[in-house]
Amino acid sequence: FRSAHSGDVAQYEMFFEALKRTCPVPMEFEQIESGAKGYYHQLERRIALQAGMSQLQTIKTAIHEMAHQKLHAIDPKENISEMPEQSRNSKEVEAESVAFTVCQHFGIDTSDYSFAYIAGWSHGKETPELNASLQTIRKAASEMITDIESRMLELQKERDAEIALPEKDAVSY
Repeated sequence: FRSAHSGDVAQYEMFFEALKRTCPVPMEFEQIESGAKGYYHQLERRIALQAGMSQLQTIKTAIHEMAHQKLHAIDPKENISEMPEQSRNSKEVEAESVAFTVCQHFGIDTSDYSFAYIAGWSHGKETPELNASLQTIRKAASEMITDIESRMLELQKERDAEIALPEKDAVSY
């Protein structure tokens, strides 16, 4: 899925479109002043991605933010005080681990970046907390992979149908 050095991702447009269709909130590019590569906006319920990144970084960041949305979004209707408080470190480790796992499945290797990122956020985590996170990560990654694959199939069918259409419009008038 990925070419060795350029940060290009094979079928990038189609894969990114599949991510957008999988994601339940809007995803858009912008200039992020903080220097972050992306973020999930809890109140506006949208994902922002830094414009102008490599294809690899864009895909990885999109999946990381989709994981935050899936795992850590706060429903305004829910009573937040009842939810167990999860540390920022724990949330970042989960989101990046999901992104790494989903990317690996599609042959996109983010290990150099993801491992350093996860090591930076997971310093001093306790084993029971880590075990709970691993179950969460495995389930979220599995669900996202299934969703993305079905969107890719959908896009491939749409593309095949477009190719199969005869050029009747040009002739009809």
